[in-house]
Amino acid sequence: MSLPYLFLFDIDGTLLSTSGSGYRSFTRSYQEVLGLAGPLGSIPMAGKLDRMIFQKIAEHLRPDLAGGDLSVYWRRFREKYIKLLRTESRNPDGWFLYPGVKPLLEFCSSLGSLALLTGNVREGAYIKLSTLGIAEYFPTGGFGEECISRSQLAKLAFEEASRHFETEYTPERTFLFGDTVPDIQAGRSIGANTVAVATGTVSSGELSAAEPSLLVEDFESGAGKVREFISR
Repeated sequence: MSLPYLFLFDIDGTLLSTSGSGYRSFTRSYQEVLGLAGPLGSIPMAGKLDRMIFQKIAEHLRPDLAGGDLSVYWRRFREKYIKLLRTESRNPDGWFLYPGVKPLLEFCSSLGSLALLTGNVREGAYIKLSTLGIAEYFPTGGFGEECISRSQLAKLAFEEASRHFETEYTPERTFLFGDTVPDIQAGRSIGANTVAVATGTVSSGELSAAEPSLLVEDFESGAGKVREFISR
C-alpha cells in the first residue's frame, strides 16, 4: 500500500489574486486602528503572516507601542480587516484564479489530502477561497493568526493536517506550493517537496535562486511538469 500524499498550499500569488482588495483592506484597517496615514513603505508583506506584518507596522510606525502588549490593537485590526475584506468580496471585480489552479487541485485531490499554509488569518483566507469557489478543497491548515515565521507555521500546518485527516504523513510525500522564497524555505524546514510558481510578485530568478524542488511559470503551462514530479 502506497503512503498517503499531503499537499500544502499558499493562497495569494499561488492560487489566486484579489487584484489589490486584500491589500486595500489591510492598509485601511491598520491606518484606522493605529491612527496612521500613508502606505506601508519598506515593510515587506510577501511570504509573511498577517499578525507578523501588523506587529512590524506597529513597531516601525508607532514606536510608542514597541515592546508593549499589542493584542488589543490586533483584535481591533483583525475585526476591521475581515469586515472590509468581506465587503470587497461582494463585488469581486478583478478577483481570479491563476491559470491551471482548478485542474491542479482536482489532480491533487485524486491523490491525497489538501491543506492550507497561508499568512492569511483563517477567516480572511476562507473569504478569498469561497469567493472564487475553491474553499471546499481546504478543510484545514495553518494560518496567520500568530506572530511566528513561515517555517514555524509549516510545522504547525503539517501537524494540524495530520490531526485533522487522522493520517501520518511523511515529508517525502508532502508537497508545498508557494510563490515566495519564504514558502520554499518553509517547505524545506519540514523536509517537504517544494513547488514554486512565478505567478506572484517574486521573479522566476529569485525563486530559482532559492532552489525549490520544482519551479514553473504557472500551473497551466507547467501542468505536465507538476504532475510528473508528484507522480515520479
